Amino acid sequence: MNKRTCDILIHNGQILTMDSDRRIYSPGAVAITDSRIVEVGSDPDLQQSFDARKMINASGAIVHPGFIDAHNHIVHTTCRGIFGNIHDAGPLPINFAEWKASVTDADEVAATALAEIEMLRNGFTMFIEPGSLFSTEAGTEAVERVGLRALFSPLYLWDRREPFDAIPALESPSLMARAPIDHNRCLRQLDAELYRNSDPQALVRGYIFVYGEGTASPELLKAAHACARGNNVPLHLHAGYVPHGADYYHAMTGTRQLLHLQELGILDERTVIVHANALDAEEETVVQETGCQIVWCPTAFFSLGLASSTNFKMSERYRQGTCVSLGTDGAFDCTPGETMLAAHYASQAYADPLSPGALLEMQTLNAAAAAGLDAELGSLESGKRADIVVRSSRSAEAYPGNNPVHALALRMRAGSVDTVMVNGAVVFSGGHSTRVDEREVYQTVSDSVTARANRIGVELSSEWQIANG
Repeated sequence: MNKRTCDILIHNGQILTMDSDRRIYSPGAVAITDSRIVEVGSDPDLQQSFDARKMINASGAIVHPGFIDAHNHIVHTTCRGIFGNIHDAGPLPINFAEWKASVTDADEVAATALAEIEMLRNGFTMFIEPGSLFSTEAGTEAVERVGLRALFSPLYLWDRREPFDAIPALESPSLMARAPIDHNRCLRQLDAELYRNSDPQALVRGYIFVYGEGTASPELLKAAHACARGNNVPLHLHAGYVPHGADYYHAMTGTRQLLHLQELGILDERTVIVHANALDAEEETVVQETGCQIVWCPTAFFSLGLASSTNFKMSERYRQGTCVSLGTDGAFDCTPGETMLAAHYASQAYADPLSPGALLEMQTLNAAAAAGLDAELGSLESGKRADIVVRSSRSAEAYPGNNPVHALALRMRAGSVDTVMVNGAVVFSGGHSTRVDEREVYQTVSDSVTARANRIGVELSSEWQIANG
């Protein structure tokens, strides 16, 4: 028998393929050449079929497609410990919007690098950034240095100010000076990130995120949709974030947001609604009629205190066939690794539980669809990109090993990842980055936050006093 040659063979693993049959090979193997998966199957079969230039022994651990964070304002990780509640500055001299606007390019590089290392430690290989990077070049520098994959939109596409009256903490003079609420600016910048898509090997690609929640005029929404469809990229926007915002939209336009978007012809299977916490019955029908996707951010759902003011619909939407994916939103009080667990608890609190398998679909296949990259990512199958995570066999939370789906969705988070590959390259090995000095990244981001706070007069403090030795 003539063996084929491959670059890497991951063997002796529990391979959660996420293919259409949801096959798990145990022991299984994955053969990789260049940036793509060549074959997935049983370990004995692939070891007989391939000569590998490099072997990675999974030692019986779970191997899975890299998780994708479908909505992450990547720089907001550096808000940790600053705001007790981003919607209320409290004793601080600034609000959340002013803090956001105070970043430099160097701050954004530092914040993005930190967030990426955190993602690698939790098994993520990609994130979708919703237009809140002031310098996508700075973000790209960090992404390419650490080695993840990302989707970037132009900066804050908005041309109506009135909806900020409902959520005032998201507005400030400094933010609006850096990202003017201006129709012509938005039209000029709609396709600003799409040039990245000409390189099929690029780790950073472009798409279009219109801020939404009523901040976009019908003309801007139509132009953004036309641009997205003309360039074969998804269109994302915030909608149904909080009840009072949804009510304000209705008062401003005379209709509910999703009905309005349907009337404008904006909603289709490649339009992605982010949050969707506060939709009424007619809007739920619109979701079904149009086939639009939803990104749900369960940790944000909890932090907004919506449990008593909204009807939980995510499990029902999933059962009805809506493509629901998961995002972090802002990692203020959490990491992306908590997202599936938060979704699990939210669904249980409403007595409509999402299964571990459903949660894995939302964090892989459905998130890849939200990125418009479901033909490339989201599962371990021949021809797809080699974005692969090998968990550690020494992780206590993997045991007992009778149900790897439950373990991966609900128990295995930071510290359980041994190896991560992105585009066929090993970017994380032995529980650490292969590309950057993690300690240097941590110190840089800490110095960045301190300098930033000093620039704008914010005193960094702990809830309890820290004694200096």
